[in-house]
Amino acid sequence: MPKFSALIYIGRFEPPHNGHFATIRTALEQTEKMLLFIGSHETCRSLRNPFTTAERIEMMRLSLTEEEQRKITFIPIHDSNYNHIEWVNELKEKVLDNEPRVIERIGIIGHKKDRTSYYLDLFPEWELLEMPLLANGLSSTEIRDKWFGETLTEQDKIPLNVYRYLKNKENDTWAKNLKEEYKLVEEYKKEWASTPYPPVFVAGDALVVCREHILLIRRGAFPGKGLYAMAGGFLDSREPIRHCAIRELIEETGIELSYRELDNSIKGYQVFDDPHREPRGRMISHTFLFNLHAPELPKLKAGDDASEAVWYPLSDLKKIRELFAGDHYKIIMNMLSNS
Repeated sequence: MPKFSALIYIGRFEPPHNGHFATIRTALEQTEKMLLFIGSHETCRSLRNPFTTAERIEMMRLSLTEEEQRKITFIPIHDSNYNHIEWVNELKEKVLDNEPRVIERIGIIGHKKDRTSYYLDLFPEWELLEMPLLANGLSSTEIRDKWFGETLTEQDKIPLNVYRYLKNKENDTWAKNLKEEYKLVEEYKKEWASTPYPPVFVAGDALVVCREHILLIRRGAFPGKGLYAMAGGFLDSREPIRHCAIRELIEETGIELSYRELDNSIKGYQVFDDPHREPRGRMISHTFLFNLHAPELPKLKAGDDASEAVWYPLSDLKKIRELFAGDHYKIIMNMLSNS
């Protein structure tokens, strides 16, 4: 009899590589069932998360036997970079939905390689099945970099079916766009390569709500070209961060309100500092919540780095969560839930 009734394996699998499959096969020997959680569900395509949940599941199915697949349940789960309690609760609910039996024999798979493995400590009620670093600790980041840089070969540590899948996708429009963004980001990083420490960037962002609508821009350039975001941008070294958020809001949206009116409408402020939130480098967002009490939605005119500025109904926001740049959707939901 296997040691576990169910084992939980959490990952992004962007894309799945030999280390992932070695872990899965080793773990399947000790469990009746595996609940394989696919993270970063319903996020926009990006350099860190280029593949949809369905695509990642398809890559995994192509590389697993029918017998292995019968023991595995694939479960999408959203990221909650700034609300661990929400993420833990969602995962536990999905475990109970898929494994309603006695839960004493549930375990969680993991390897505490660095600070990114902190999530393993969020489930003390489940036994940790610690796995060794298989396939020499291969990282999906290496595979993505080679794919974006068009140097991926059959000799890289991914199953042949995953390699073929990636080769078939590389001429899709979205893949070409990400490869263009990758080149631009790499060039951007070269400009800072000679600094003694990696640069840390600071941004002032504006979350603006008015009459049950939110003010969004579409980015006019990479990274995140064409995606929705809050108005915002880099801090000028000579200005306070609060002024930065207001300045960027006016420049990018042309909102027909004065600086003073906008300043008086600020009702909240929060810092968001996920280390992976920006591909060009460490970017810390100081996000200000503007609550406008106007008789009608102020007129807008996109400018600067924005190709479009729109008022979008708050009630429909979840419908476009996959169209947000980076972590902007998560920031918005976090701030609105706490306001």
